[in-house]
Formats: sequence, structure tokens, C-alpha cells
Amino acid sequence: MLAGCASQGATSGAAAARKSVAFEPWQYRERPALTVRTPHYAIHTTIEDRDFLCNLGLLMEASLKQYQLFTPGVRVTSDPLDCYVFARRPEWAEFTAQKTGADAALYLQINRGGYTVRDWYVAYFIADVGTYAVVAHEGWHQYVARHFRSRLPPFLEEGIATMFENVRYFNDSGPPTWDLTPNASNRAAKLRRAIESNNLWPLEQLITMHAGEVVALPGAKIEAFYAQNWAFAEFLWDADDGKYRPAFQRLLTDCANGTVYPPATARRSVLDGWDPNTVKPMLEHYLCMDLADIERAYQAYCGRIAYAHHNSFSGD
Repeated sequence: MLAGCASQGATSGAAAARKSVAFEPWQYRERPALTVRTPHYAIHTTIEDRDFLCNLGLLMEASLKQYQLFTPGVRVTSDPLDCYVFARRPEWAEFTAQKTGADAALYLQINRGGYTVRDWYVAYFIADVGTYAVVAHEGWHQYVARHFRSRLPPFLEEGIATMFENVRYFNDSGPPTWDLTPNASNRAAKLRRAIESNNLWPLEQLITMHAGEVVALPGAKIEAFYAQNWAFAEFLWDADDGKYRPAFQRLLTDCANGTVYPPATARRSVLDGWDPNTVKPMLEHYLCMDLADIERAYQAYCGRIAYAHHNSFSGD
């Protein structure tokens, strides 16, 4: 190992956390690069700024603790989780073309952000704040791929991932923190735009969808897809003072354990054993509600959070 992170001026807790981050040499396309090592992650990167990279390592470890809040009792594996974070988009695109085969054309349509394949993710630098949001988002997909025995419905997996974008950034007094309430996210404004432009997806359709189906659609439909997924995850976590949260966590834990309802059927989709037809009975089972009743409660929640902090005369 070359070195650990500097910790001058940090509190003892923050200093100890920084000592858990270290650097190793790595090569990308025969050019010198770095691997950032933490207790659970190996972040392979062409970024040279070690202060930023140290924060990135701390962020991933803190993100892992957030993911575990959603899945109490799930045991984290000891093998490191591989991440690839490039300094420039052309490096990201080159890596994507080499490593993702026939799927590369799909991933290369991503204009800003990253993607996850199996249990590794790929991102590129879009300034500090944007990069932190992307890796915390992709880290959830990576965590699910590594630790869940049953497939989580993609719309719900995406929705949860968007909740982790609301990271509160670094200072010398401690690790990053998250605000998981809907008040903290810019997704509320995007949800409002989807409502006002009549671009909402019906819930019965939304719950059967995955990101690959929307990546080539007009921007307003993509924005609506992610905003509605975010709102559904927030609904399960936050609505009515956390009324649905215990059922939500049971669903997640059962997916992790491979005991989710309904049991796996013989019919398989191309998405690693996920059957879209199982999502409706799954939600109805865990929430003890018909989908029509779930949709009414969800739509009411969407209206509340979309307009909670909006002044209709502001011109927004």
C-alpha cells in the first residue's frame, strides 16, 4: 500500500475513519492509476485528487451502513465490492465498450451518471457533489446484487437507490450523513413536473418496468420514471409516519434471504430471474392491500410531497 488518507484537523473519530482508507497502484490502459481500499470496497480510479478519493472511500463505507438500515439482519460479505470511477467520460465509455459486450450500446446512452453490472458499478467524475450522489445510488444496486438471493423488483430497487442520492457532504467533524425524507430531494420538483405535464406512468405499469425500457425515451418520460420510483420508495419508508416501513423492511429482508412472496415461478424474464407478473401479488401480500388501494394511498402521497414546499406563484 502506498499511503493512507491524511487526517490533519479532523476529530479522533474522523481521523480513525480516514486511516481505514489506503491507496494501491493500479493500471488502466497501461497508464498509472489507483485503487482505493477500504474495509469493504476496492475503488479503481483514474482520478488523481487523493483528498477527493479519500472522501469517496469514506462515502462508500458510510453508504453501506445506510443500505443496512433498510435490510436489518442481512450479513455483509467479506469479499471487497469492486467499483470503477473514471476521471473522464471518454475513459468510462471506453471501459464500457470493452466490458459490457452487447449491452454497451444501452449503457452508452446514459448521459450523466453510472450503471451497475452484477456486483460492480462504473461511474465517472461529474464534480464532487454529483459524483458522490451517483456512487451512493449505484452502490445500492451493487449491494443488492451481492447480498439478495431473490430479485428485487427493478422499479423499487431504482426508487430506493435514488433515496441515497441525498448525501450531506464532508467536513472535518465526521462522516457523510443522509436525509432520507422527501423534503431533501430535488426529485419532488421533477415529480411535480411529471404531474403537471401529464407524464405519470400508471402504477400497474410502473411496477413491471426496468431502467432499460426508458433510457431511450424522451427526457420527460425518463424523469417521470425515476421520480415516481423515488416517490414509491419514499411512500414505503416515510408515509403516515412510517406506517408501511415494517412491511417494506420485511419485503427487503425476504428478498435478501430468498424467501420473498410469491415463490419463484417457472417463468423467467431476461433480467436474472425477475418475473414482472410477481410484483403485484408481492406488494399486495406485504402491504395487506389491493393494488388499487395502494395506488390511491401512493397518489395521495405523491401529491403531498410534490407540492409540500412549492409556492404556486413562484414561477417554478
